[in-house]
Amino acid sequence: MNSKNRMNAVLHGQQVDRFPFVPSIYEHGARVIGKSPYETSRSAELTAMAALKSWETYQHDLVTVGVDIYNVEVEAFGCELSRGSERAIPGVISHPLENSSPLDINGLATPEAGPDNRMQMLVDATRRVVEEIGDEVWVLSTMAGPFSQAVELRGFEGLIVDMMESPELVHGLMQKTTELSMQQARRISETGAGVSIFESWGTIPLITPEIFGEYVVPYNKRVIDMIKSGYDVPPPAVIMGGDTAKLMDHFIEVGTSLVVADYMTDFEFMKEKTRGHEMIIRGCADPKMIEREQWDGVGKAVQALAGKKKGMTNFVWGCGAVSFDTTIEALLRFKQMCLEADMS
Repeated sequence: MNSKNRMNAVLHGQQVDRFPFVPSIYEHGARVIGKSPYETSRSAELTAMAALKSWETYQHDLVTVGVDIYNVEVEAFGCELSRGSERAIPGVISHPLENSSPLDINGLATPEAGPDNRMQMLVDATRRVVEEIGDEVWVLSTMAGPFSQAVELRGFEGLIVDMMESPELVHGLMQKTTELSMQQARRISETGAGVSIFESWGTIPLITPEIFGEYVVPYNKRVIDMIKSGYDVPPPAVIMGGDTAKLMDHFIEVGTSLVVADYMTDFEFMKEKTRGHEMIIRGCADPKMIEREQWDGVGKAVQALAGKKKGMTNFVWGCGAVSFDTTIEALLRFKQMCLEADMS
């Protein structure tokens, strides 16, 4: 059973030879190829190489293409990014709509993929990865979600105030970011890859479930419905941290194929909620403990996940974003711990 067959089986609730191993590898891929995150994130060749070399190294069961996963779309919209460092990914340092009062999107044009931004670069990297390993493993390419794009354009506090004072203006901004998301999702899907939609700003407790339902669900659902209806690719995922158990009804409504859950999450509740739905639960250990090689703590987390996954067929092993500073040996050790717990 190869990785692609394994993930398809888990998605459909079927028995597998072992539960898949799905760590979150983004900037860590730069370390694997001996480059900086910034340098890697600016090159289609290096971005593809990072994904391919990581898969060769770890043989993980889902390959994600991307480095600074939240930045590509908002940079195209006009957010300024830091350069990052030899060890850290770039970050947003300006919000183009921050100073308009009230929120004014009239001058905000939806960018096209081209030489002035990195949207096509990421698509080109994704295409190469799909061509090389897409027959063996799910390949998903990264994209910031419509809500997280809106936050970066306006600034978090400003957008929350807008929701209270002028919700119609926020929905107007969401239409713009969703339009870009639809365009980028089509480009990615045409390569044969799936789409990972990252909604880092949509986590609980940063926002409430009510805000999630109004400003995240309908816009992500438009993107996911378009992908599912138009393309035969690995199913799209909405990725975020926080207390995801509180959002299970929303995840079902939006149609995501994968939900992240740390070892403290109420798995029994999530098991019941996902019954009858094609949705994978990724049980996650703390990536900082793996980076620091705190193996007692990692071991306890793995054993806790092993206990909670009993009776589940839709479980995969994982962790949050693996840092650039995490050694290859440390992530390989974490994988071995997961495989051993799978057999116990």
